[in-house]
Amino acid sequence: MEIRFFLKIIQRGWWMIAISALLAVNFSLIYSYFIVTPEYEAVARFIVSPNLENTDSRDMVNSLEALDKRSIIATYAEVLNSYQITTEALRVLGNDPADFTAYTTSATLLPDANIIRYSVKGPDPVVAARLANGIGQYAIDYVRKLYVVYNIDFLDQATAAEEPSSPRPFQDALLALLVGLVIGVGLAIFRDQVSGTLARIGQRNTVDYESQALARVFFERRIRQEVSVQPNVVNTLGIIYLNGIQDIYDSLPQVYINQIMRKVTGTLKSELRGNDLVGRWSKLQFGVFLLSTDGASAMRRLERIREILDQPVTLEGADELSIHLDPRIGFSDRQGGEAISVTMTQAESALDISMASTAKINMYKVRPFG
Repeated sequence: MEIRFFLKIIQRGWWMIAISALLAVNFSLIYSYFIVTPEYEAVARFIVSPNLENTDSRDMVNSLEALDKRSIIATYAEVLNSYQITTEALRVLGNDPADFTAYTTSATLLPDANIIRYSVKGPDPVVAARLANGIGQYAIDYVRKLYVVYNIDFLDQATAAEEPSSPRPFQDALLALLVGLVIGVGLAIFRDQVSGTLARIGQRNTVDYESQALARVFFERRIRQEVSVQPNVVNTLGIIYLNGIQDIYDSLPQVYINQIMRKVTGTLKSELRGNDLVGRWSKLQFGVFLLSTDGASAMRRLERIREILDQPVTLEGADELSIHLDPRIGFSDRQGGEAISVTMTQAESALDISMASTAKINMYKVRPFG
């Protein structure tokens, strides 16, 4: 269910995902080709081993065991990483260290091997290779003066790289595409959530939560709009009171109240025409506004609605609990261009008669009710 939900979100926001991915790829290509300076990497590798000239056969075994502990080779790697070693090496090579601030160095140990990988990165591949070999040789000479038991030497000398190590436009563009897709999906989900939240906020002002009918304020607004468009057309306003639940409404769980009210709304909408209005008039009352309908025609429809609502309502999850709504209806038709507020008052007066008499549905009459 959740997968289908997110797939629908992605389907609705496909254009946002596509734009995000396209922008990410374009930015990556522009950055790679026009903004960033290419950087080349030169790599030299060094091997550390016992010095055969200064080690007898018994010490050779101990020396190999010491190398297995990685402390010796790690020390040599730190020598290569030393800022002082790098600076002194550049001076020995006849260069000013300040001229090479764009170059970076690093020494790492290869796993399960007595090999040190020494890297120099910078904008010029030839200079990077020359620095890697020159600094490496100076470090070798420095170490040989301090340690005679072990020997460090070049395994591979650095050579000038033909291709830059960074940027790599194709790989970077693929990565940017993936990042753009992820960002696009995130934006699509965020947009869907925000729009849903805004829709719910807007709906809160127009739709009653419990019944899903129109809220009273919006219901009256719609009625006034309809009357203003066709002021001389006869319309009927009915008010339905759920007399059967007035004593138990406040004690019912909210989930049951929602079930009852939404079933009433569903019944009203199914029995009325599509352009008729259904609203929540008050806590226990619903309002219906029948367009282009006089009182006589409205009586038949409202009587049919009262008969359906008078049937017991079975609540889900309530051990087959049934509720008798006992609906009472009062209504009035608007004729002669009178104010809609008058029609509302007349419908409420007709409802009062329905509550007090044996007739459970009454239409307002000027003189008298009967």
